[in-house]
Amino acid sequence: MDTPRNESGEQAIHRPNLVIKRWRKIAKMIKKNDPEEDSEEEEPQLNVNPPPVMDTKHRFFIGKDYANAYDKDFELLDKFNEDFIDRKKVVRMPWHDEALVVFGEVARDAARHFIQRWNIHKSEKFKYDDSYPFLLPKTYSDKDELSVKNWKKFLDSKPFQVNAQFVRSVGPWSCGTKTIEASIQNAYIQLIGEAQHFIYIENQFFITGENSQIHNQIGDALYQRILQAHTCNEKFRVYIILPLLPGFNTQNAVFAVLYFIMCSITKGDKSLYRKLEKAGVPPDDYISFFGMRAHDVLMGELVQEIIYVHSKLMIVDDKKLICGSANINDRSLLGHRDSEVGVVIYDLEEEETIFNEKTVQVGKFCSSWRRRLFKMMLGIQYDNPENINVDDPVSDKFYYEFRDIARKNTLIYEEVFWTLPTDRVRKLCQVSSYNSQPKLKDTDPYKAQERLKDIKGLIVEYPLYFLNDENYLQPNYTTPEGLIPVVTWT
Repeated sequence: MDTPRNESGEQAIHRPNLVIKRWRKIAKMIKKNDPEEDSEEEEPQLNVNPPPVMDTKHRFFIGKDYANAYDKDFELLDKFNEDFIDRKKVVRMPWHDEALVVFGEVARDAARHFIQRWNIHKSEKFKYDDSYPFLLPKTYSDKDELSVKNWKKFLDSKPFQVNAQFVRSVGPWSCGTKTIEASIQNAYIQLIGEAQHFIYIENQFFITGENSQIHNQIGDALYQRILQAHTCNEKFRVYIILPLLPGFNTQNAVFAVLYFIMCSITKGDKSLYRKLEKAGVPPDDYISFFGMRAHDVLMGELVQEIIYVHSKLMIVDDKKLICGSANINDRSLLGHRDSEVGVVIYDLEEEETIFNEKTVQVGKFCSSWRRRLFKMMLGIQYDNPENINVDDPVSDKFYYEFRDIARKNTLIYEEVFWTLPTDRVRKLCQVSSYNSQPKLKDTDPYKAQERLKDIKGLIVEYPLYFLNDENYLQPNYTTPEGLIPVVTWT
């Protein structure tokens, strides 16, 4: 997700004073053109909302595209162009996602996967309905058609040369296969095991590890690789970017998923952090979890929101990666549950760089993608006054600078907005008192603006110990969420 920019090409999301001025101009224009408005015009102050009339042709997100999963779930999707939340009061929840385009045989594999899925469901549900035809894959004799020679028809710049492998999570119900295929999970485990310097992960979930209710092995693969690095005295880093909260609009659903994420990272003896500590490994030296936030001005008031991380991406050593639709949870990785796809990439074009004062070879595609992401996270993709170098994600200098920026951003958000989730809240009973604290955005909005100018990029700390003192967060059986099988959340 690119940082929102204003008409001058500046990052509006980091310039609340500019946005406030724009709202004042809009308010004046609305009053001027509204016959019902008093002709006497007063310049609205920061905490005074402009009149509720907005010109819909200037909206960037029409109808259901203006959404916030924390506020309200989607409804009446057939009326996609109609609003379903009050955009004058509710902040749109920004999303962060990553994707890629592929050419050649791997693209053909993706097409064949679609055909396979289409045909099994056609056979099961619409076997005698001719309006849904069976599909057949094409045959090809010209190998040149599989090359990237025709890239100019689709792209503005020349694509990278890579080795690509299509991977899936499918089974008898989803694809009609005789066996369960979990090649996405296998690829994750293999890439983690092959990592020599660092791993960068973006994912919507992190539900993994040794648990009677969780069976995928991603967490164990990370544990084994970090343990190896510690034993061999290697400099090794793992960066993991997650949503700060699961994307549901009810507390029970949020807590149901959050509980399993907590158990995967820090809560309990079988969590990743506790296992590392038990083995004598200081987790923070090797692995860090982060989230993303943004702030702006809505109807004259300072606002903030979690950036919902929806990506499913892992980059290893700037040489290989996996990107697709699979979350890090059992639903996506076991094969017999949700159907998922992904592409494993090994770079063929290499260049030289420095990792932790050592010369290494990295792939042009993987390294360029990872550097772009780091620049966006740190807010330096357009301007880099402090000359932060993102080329080396392994060195102590960059690793701890990245963590420090996330920490400072987190503290500013908590000072201005008293944001949740936070490590300051360890029990549910503390939420009300925390929320009742006077917020700087209300008590001194102009000072709050000045503090927000110190925000760098989008990165914040992931609150590892939010509600950590609660023993069990699963919904009560008397609630609708409590009646749903537990596997729904894993």
